[in-house]
Amino acid sequence: MREAILARRPAAEVDAIVAGLERAVVADQAAFVAAAERLGARITQQWWLIDAAALEIDPARLDALRRLPNVAFVQPDESRAPLIATATNASNHNADVLQAQGHLGLGVTAGVMDTGQDENVGGTGRPHRTYFVGGDPNNLTGGGIGGSRLLVNRALGSMVADDVHGHGTGVASIAAGANWGIASADDGHAPRAGIAGYSIANSTNGNSSLAVMATAWQTMAADRAQYGIVAANLSYTGSPDPLDASQQALDSAALNADIMVCVAAGNSGPGSGSTTVSQSAVNGLAVGAVNPTAKTVASFSSRGPMSGDSQRFYPDIAACGVGTVMAARDNEPGTYVASGTSMASPQVCGAATQLRGRFPSLTAVETKAILLVSTEDVAAQNPGLTRNDFGMGFLRNDRSHFTASSGQFGSASVSTSAMAHTFTVPATAGRTYSIAIAWHRLDVTSTAWSNLELEILDSGGAVLASSTSPRNLYEVVRFVSTLTGTLTIRTRAVTIGGGASQPFAWAWNDLPTTNLAGSATSYGPGCPGSAFAPNVCGSINRDGGTLVVETSNREYGYVVPLATAVTLDGIGVFSRSNTGLPVTVGAAIYANVNNRPATTPLAQTTITIGAAVGFHAGSFTPPVTVPAGLVWIGVDHRAGTTLLSNVTVGSTVATWSRTTYASGTWSPASLTMRPALRIHCPGGGPGAIPFHVAMTRPAIGTSLDLALGQARSNAPAVMVLGASDSSWLGGGLPYPLAALGAPGCSLLASTELSVSAPTDQTGAATFILPLPNQSALIAALFHTQCLVVDPAANPLGLAVSNAIRVLVGN
Repeated sequence: MREAILARRPAAEVDAIVAGLERAVVADQAAFVAAAERLGARITQQWWLIDAAALEIDPARLDALRRLPNVAFVQPDESRAPLIATATNASNHNADVLQAQGHLGLGVTAGVMDTGQDENVGGTGRPHRTYFVGGDPNNLTGGGIGGSRLLVNRALGSMVADDVHGHGTGVASIAAGANWGIASADDGHAPRAGIAGYSIANSTNGNSSLAVMATAWQTMAADRAQYGIVAANLSYTGSPDPLDASQQALDSAALNADIMVCVAAGNSGPGSGSTTVSQSAVNGLAVGAVNPTAKTVASFSSRGPMSGDSQRFYPDIAACGVGTVMAARDNEPGTYVASGTSMASPQVCGAATQLRGRFPSLTAVETKAILLVSTEDVAAQNPGLTRNDFGMGFLRNDRSHFTASSGQFGSASVSTSAMAHTFTVPATAGRTYSIAIAWHRLDVTSTAWSNLELEILDSGGAVLASSTSPRNLYEVVRFVSTLTGTLTIRTRAVTIGGGASQPFAWAWNDLPTTNLAGSATSYGPGCPGSAFAPNVCGSINRDGGTLVVETSNREYGYVVPLATAVTLDGIGVFSRSNTGLPVTVGAAIYANVNNRPATTPLAQTTITIGAAVGFHAGSFTPPVTVPAGLVWIGVDHRAGTTLLSNVTVGSTVATWSRTTYASGTWSPASLTMRPALRIHCPGGGPGAIPFHVAMTRPAIGTSLDLALGQARSNAPAVMVLGASDSSWLGGGLPYPLAALGAPGCSLLASTELSVSAPTDQTGAATFILPLPNQSALIAALFHTQCLVVDPAANPLGLAVSNAIRVLVGN
């Protein structure tokens, strides 16, 4: 089966292998079954994924059962209990930037072993909208139950497959759910992936048992080829004993079905060694919980070492698990908010699904090595704590994609005849390098798995750094290179268990071990051109900025403070379309009622919002008079074709939203905090100052989109790009252009490079600057400014914008 899965053989071929295994285990265990039944036992399950069976028997007959031929041991079946807008953003796991690039998990499936999935939301006969493509129950292209992405929902415990608790639906929404259409909802990590549900609940409180878990792992392994399951999540307590039947089954599913298994580390912290009911998950990843953004370990998160194995560090990795917003069973307008390692584990499962969706040739063990090597070091945020608290670090989807897309991973093996393997890495002095290896235990009936060590050697063979943990099935080294040249990465086998050879995966990168967020900040003034400048008589965040990429299916009410009463004839909303084309949306003016918008608008208009970021205008005829204080601008974002007006830096204000336009009940909105809007009063004329903003955050492996607005329409324009904001051609910057015939205008950036583009009929232009996926560009600094040919502006015939200082991040 393992060979067929790794060779990506057709599902029908794998199904035939599974059918053969099912027949073989019945024949293989026939003598045992007959002997056990003579003792009065009732066989409830015969497993082929592991060499075991489940049965019910009078406890007085246990000693006789143990004495039967070929019985290795007898264990009791035990009850086990079940244990997202912020988590996926750029300050945390950063799945959002990858989703914006189209990496949504399409073509692969996440398996979720839990309390079931909400396949009949509120008795409607269809699944919860989080399972549908785009969160839209009318989009029936998901290929699963009722046209959703819920491909299968099996009942393995005594409860039905339809979620009896809510835990399973919430967990699935973290890993691979779609935004379910309310203000606080968000996409999970892989919102286009399939979801395969395995209900292990034996009661309405969600409790399961170890035997049911083993059966569920076997069922998932059998389904692997048919549904393309590449990652799986189990957010329950379990057994720390690797020889427990459920743990043998878990490790066998990872090994033989090539599934990247993720489990919750447990909620018994903060005491050391608080892992007595944690999942062993030797071949998987055990996930601890941290607070979002702060990345401090949650007090409840279980701490290592592993119970019964004091040399095994635990957990393996950390992820957001506090205050997590999830889809709520039978309640699409609501949310399920909870904290626990239950919520942290599906973050990693979702990340693995997203990664393997983009790179389908990755194996589970390669995925494990890539996820571990790509973690962010959070030791500084957790003084006094160790890897027994937060594992190898904080999950970073974006870093894992950098590592995979750079080809900085692979597979190899060591053996009893060749106990070491080497490969080389180019190094630059002063740069930080991370190297990881990972492997599986090959004999799930033994705890004597292979012990591999990782060493980094210089050109003379001296060891520069190493990792030698004796009981974890991975090693990770992070170090700052002291030399420029070639490093040798040596994997050395101390012992080999389960055969004569041990396959392993390796991965490396030279990313900084901490997050560096790119930025694009405006500096310096532009100078007037001949384009029309409205009379701005009120504003919030008047100069705009870098837009946060967010959409919604609601009307949003944005507030603007007014010092005096005004008569307005227009508004300007800082936004852009996300379709690549102009779109027209409704807009309205609302009076202030108890610090929120009134239900009914004072006046309505439309705004055509273009593909370039900027202040897009709408007019009111006749003008509208509003008193001093607060006035509200409503924008109909319900089509999802326009970005919310929300800049990364600026004044923070309250915002309201509702599901209908120009009517209905407003509710507080959590997504938008820094809107940029202008109130226009009668008057205005030529003299608009061109503005220059970044539409995206600068990061390697992406395109930096820069915009020009408020320029002369249909005019030639150029964006200059330079390394300096202080010197140019031997002189200083800013360089005044008054002597050349452009009073009040200055060159603000050096001009090593330039890109030209004409403005459109609205005076806007977009410049797209690819940033290669090269770590050497991290922390690079450059500057941009736009120059517009405008004969009516001044004798030189030139208007210039402000400049932008760009810091490239990762």
